[in-house]
Amino acid sequence: MFALINDNELILGPIQFNHRLINSALEEDLEVDYRVSSSDYSNVPIIFDEKIKILKVIDSKPDYNSRYESLTLHKYEVLDNEVIFYYEKNQIDLNIIKNEYKNIISNDRWKKENYGHIIFTLNDDEIKISTSRENRISLLNKLATGSNSYKFKFNSGWFDITGENLRQILTKIDEKVQKDFDWEFEKIEEINSCTSIDELNQIEYFNDEAKILNNTASFL
Repeated sequence: MFALINDNELILGPIQFNHRLINSALEEDLEVDYRVSSSDYSNVPIIFDEKIKILKVIDSKPDYNSRYESLTLHKYEVLDNEVIFYYEKNQIDLNIIKNEYKNIISNDRWKKENYGHIIFTLNDDEIKISTSRENRISLLNKLATGSNSYKFKFNSGWFDITGENLRQILTKIDEKVQKDFDWEFEKIEEINSCTSIDELNQIEYFNDEAKILNNTASFL
């Protein structure tokens, strides 16, 4: 990262070495005739005169938890060959955090619903059946044909199933999907009731840092 400085005042930065942006500032703001090229990042520090310089940026950032805190630029210090940027931590608004957590829960429920499955036993064979919306529509369309017998292909192979079998399968899938939605509703209600970050972290699921970072869950 780099900064354009004039008389110890920040003109641009911290930015990537965007030579077009830098040249625009040199021309329009500082009335400097010299122009930099895209490869001039390797020549930094670039000293135009005793006041105008392009310097490397050093970020002095405190440790912070991005789930709950943000950083804002507090001050900067211009040295001979670099500019040091200092930041301060700010607490993110609790409602913003809640909305992010609700999005995580909703996304996880969608995964449970669309990447989940049920096990249905037919003539002593256990069939693994997807609970995805696409598969549910396919099963409903089959049932709507009104036939009493179907050749149906599941992940484990071909099976002869009846209309009653299809209704049983759809009922079992609906129970599984409803359970997923009930779970989402329960977690969102828990989130809504929280009045602090500590309370949010007491909710089962959000006290697992790895799960939050990866936004993963069991699809069973």
